[in-house]
Amino acid sequence: MVQYTLLYGDNRGLAEPARMLFSYANVKFEDDRSVTPETMEKIRDQLPFGQVPVLTIDGKVKLAQSKAIFRFLGRKFGLAGKDEIEQALVDSYGDFIQDLITNTWAYFLCVIGRPLNPKDDKEKLAKEAQTYIDTKWKKYFDKVVKESGSGFMAKSGVTWVDFLLANFYENAAKYDLKPFTSLKNMKTIYDNVKALPQLKNYYATRKEPKPN
Repeated sequence: MVQYTLLYGDNRGLAEPARMLFSYANVKFEDDRSVTPETMEKIRDQLPFGQVPVLTIDGKVKLAQSKAIFRFLGRKFGLAGKDEIEQALVDSYGDFIQDLITNTWAYFLCVIGRPLNPKDDKEKLAKEAQTYIDTKWKKYFDKVVKESGSGFMAKSGVTWVDFLLANFYENAAKYDLKPFTSLKNMKTIYDNVKALPQLKNYYATRKEPKPN
């Protein structure tokens, strides 16, 4: 039996979709939440790219980069698309979601009290995030979901990108970030993910994040 260890901090962040994938597949793994800002500096050079999360496989292979981990687990657990073509599409959806996160990250950090720049203005960043969503993201996202017809991003049903999206939406809802929570199709996918019977135990028993 393959042994997995997921290394991250004691919060959800970039590791949570991987935890969701393990829970959905009912596969045991070691959820190592030991990383702190202090310990990170001590172990940084032992990690593939000096950052977490890192998935260790059988105590040998260390896989870094969150979406690489999600793609690996998605393929392993049958949550990556029904064939090679759909898997490629799912990968593109993951990059598309990352575009949203990257282009609105300054706004998110400002809202939670960790601005990239001390002079960042929350209202200004909120408008910029809304403009990006309205002009460069929403219509393409809505088109993908509509053409899918499955209630998830892929036509065949749930895949790892839906877990990524659900985790992002939940974080946005926690801080009442209207540019994201107003996206009806994102809310629909979040609701559909949360309703999956395979994740019932995950949502009932998962560890709540520490307050910021």
